[in-house]
Amino acid sequence: MFTRPRRLGRLRSAAVLLSILGGSAVWIGFAQAPKQNPNFQGTVTPVKENSDGNIAHFRFEPGSRTKWHSHERGQIILVEEGVCRSQVKGGPVLELHAGETTYAPAGVVHWHGAGPDQGCVQYNISRGGITWMEEVSDKEFAAPAKK
Repeated sequence: MFTRPRRLGRLRSAAVLLSILGGSAVWIGFAQAPKQNPNFQGTVTPVKENSDGNIAHFRFEPGSRTKWHSHERGQIILVEEGVCRSQVKGGPVLELHAGETTYAPAGVVHWHGAGPDQGCVQYNISRGGITWMEEVSDKEFAAPAKK
């Protein structure tokens, strides 16, 4: 007997919250513990805020590369095939091979592309907008790579 009035009371409270605050109040009125996924151990919760991402899949021919650029919220570069080069402004040129990754943090100026004599395939994940800058010079590109 007492369970039913409590439920109605909660629903009325939620309806008042909804009318005052709008649709976002649904989460306040009916927040529940996250459901556990049977494929994980421990507490694993999906991130919903700022989770947008852009995925790009490129084949770079030998010697080809991007211009200097930065990503508003960072970029992950995964080399699927061949030899890749990447450099953060002011840092060493990195040489990456299939299966290796590098990360350019949010707002950090960098470039990436193929090796001078070997192409590559990259799978890139970035977040936020891109700011494009000047071309990478042949001298910058040809600098000895850190392997």
